[in-house]
Amino acid sequence: LSGMDNSGLFARFFEDLRLPYVTWFVDDPRTIIMDRPIYASPFAIALTWEASYQPYLTSVGFSESRVLPLAAEISLFDAGPAETCAFPPTFIGNSMTEFSRDEWTWITAYPDLAQALTRAFETDRVTRDRFARGLDAILGDELVAALDPDQKRHAEMYCFIEGTRRLRVQLMRQLEPEGVLVRGDDAWRGYLAACGPYVGYRGELPAYYRDCEINLNSTSLQMASAVNQRVFDCPAAGGFLLTDAQPSLETLFEPQTEIAQYHSPEECRDLIRFYRAHPHLRNEIAANARRRILAHHSYANRLRELGAIVKNRYGE
Repeated sequence: LSGMDNSGLFARFFEDLRLPYVTWFVDDPRTIIMDRPIYASPFAIALTWEASYQPYLTSVGFSESRVLPLAAEISLFDAGPAETCAFPPTFIGNSMTEFSRDEWTWITAYPDLAQALTRAFETDRVTRDRFARGLDAILGDELVAALDPDQKRHAEMYCFIEGTRRLRVQLMRQLEPEGVLVRGDDAWRGYLAACGPYVGYRGELPAYYRDCEINLNSTSLQMASAVNQRVFDCPAAGGFLLTDAQPSLETLFEPQTEIAQYHSPEECRDLIRFYRAHPHLRNEIAANARRRILAHHSYANRLRELGAIVKNRYGE
């Protein structure tokens, strides 16, 4: 699993021994690699949960790249739907405010870059589609060519984090009249009245998912087509999920019968009203999704898929 800069050292170790290895990028690989060839070799297969990163992984020297979605950890998230729910529709997640502020503090040391990023947001250039294509699609080739690796990394991180912050805050503000609760960091209190503290991932979250009428999902900007961890964890724990529509969603679940999805804040509002009035339908969808996850989308499944990829490439 690569989210750490020292993964390049492991790459060199395996290459020196002429041994095959697999790197599974579970974050934006461009901000980890930053065009450095140290991560790749002819002996390497790169895995990513987001298909839009595959051309980049090939361009920096990986001999092969594959898409491997996230999954559920069944030892933590494993329960059937509850008969009754104690909590209202809820979004559980970080507002990204502090992360965005930290990135912006770093960027302000470079006034030209700060101005370009401000203009990109003002002109709506920071979109999911443009982010998938890379920083050039947001800031332009000429400016990006003049940036050093650290500037590129912080600029891309800021686009992802601040773009995600705006998506989440806008959605939650529009849904606030529906009685939606947000659980997360303290910065949410600056945006909304109905806020609560974090729900602990290992100790509290499985039960909360199950006891919540509707669990809301808003996918971060760095995922152009992929689905996030919540899409697997929540139904595996017996919770009903209402998620934003992502292109890969219908390759993983049957629409309508195994997953509920919205395409706009307005549709999300309407579906909240609909599913609150139909608890038996919520439980049916959650149970169907859970069966699908247990059969196909646990991390045990992913490890078997990873083993098949390596075996197919390198043989017995």
